[in-house]
Amino acid sequence: MAQAAFKTCDICVSSPGHNYCKQCDQLFCDGCKISHLRTKMSKEHTFLSGPNINPEGKKYCNEHDENFIYYCIECDTPICKICVIENHKKHDFSEIKTLTEIYKTEVEKEINMKLNKLKTNIMAIDQGTKAYQCDVNAVIHSIREEGILLKKLIDTKVEDLLKSVKEKYATKLQSLQSIGNEFKTAFDKAEEQHKIYQDTTQITETSKLLLKLKQIKLQIADVEVKQLPGMPSVNYFKNRAPASEIEKLVGDLRFGENVKREETPEQQDNVRVVDAPGQGMKICPVCSSTFSADVNDTDFEEHVIGHVRRICPLCYNIVENCTDEEFQRHVNQHLEQNNGNAPRGHIEFD
Repeated sequence: MAQAAFKTCDICVSSPGHNYCKQCDQLFCDGCKISHLRTKMSKEHTFLSGPNINPEGKKYCNEHDENFIYYCIECDTPICKICVIENHKKHDFSEIKTLTEIYKTEVEKEINMKLNKLKTNIMAIDQGTKAYQCDVNAVIHSIREEGILLKKLIDTKVEDLLKSVKEKYATKLQSLQSIGNEFKTAFDKAEEQHKIYQDTTQITETSKLLLKLKQIKLQIADVEVKQLPGMPSVNYFKNRAPASEIEKLVGDLRFGENVKREETPEQQDNVRVVDAPGQGMKICPVCSSTFSADVNDTDFEEHVIGHVRRICPLCYNIVENCTDEEFQRHVNQHLEQNNGNAPRGHIEFD
């Protein structure tokens, strides 16, 4: 872009400025250029010379044909040194170089701040994803372990019921066989006397027949016909557990969110707040969930105890703060009693 032939020297402000100093970003007349190059600090400076120079596409004031060296803050526009005197004398303005450096610093700072925040968020997402995957794997493992334990309890109960049926059957069967053998022995004796009686009917002599009948009567009187005992029976009573009871046994899931606290956090329902490491966090030793220092000790203890709280499938009592072995012993005590009062399917013998 060609400019007018005469641009004023920025030093003497009287002679034409045909020489542009690249280092100082100023126009010099021939005399001021010589003086500038004689000084120790600027003797190595380089110049662009000519009547129509427009260094590096530099913009100039259309009104005064001067380069912009100031920036009016109020008007939000670049201005030249003449504009300052004529139109912006009482305005707040700054050197355009100084303001540019300020903006450069601010823009760089803001960009770096955004990059750091985004980088931190990306890392948090990656870490949160991995932590959530660990939580999922731990929950799946816990559910399977609980299922195995419940199946084991059910299998134990089933085996105990079957054992009870078989033992009762063996005892009753032995008793019935013993009574049956006694009846058979008595039957054989009675049948023997019956045959003798049939043979006796062939005797024609009355006195002899009477004597024989008396003998048979004495023998048949010795045959004991015991009272028939009550026949044993067995019945299995099914108990259909409602879905709510099954849920108590198996457990329940609780889904939440780990939310990083901002400077002005809003209260949210069902949200766990996580502080930066080393600021009084509480970490569950069972599920590794992280809680803020604001969570009181009672709530935190209830959360931890909730992992080891179990409901006995036989008495429905809550057995708290126990290991798997202790819980198994508790259940086995009910099974060993074997009194037919189990709330699940049970057997009654008559």
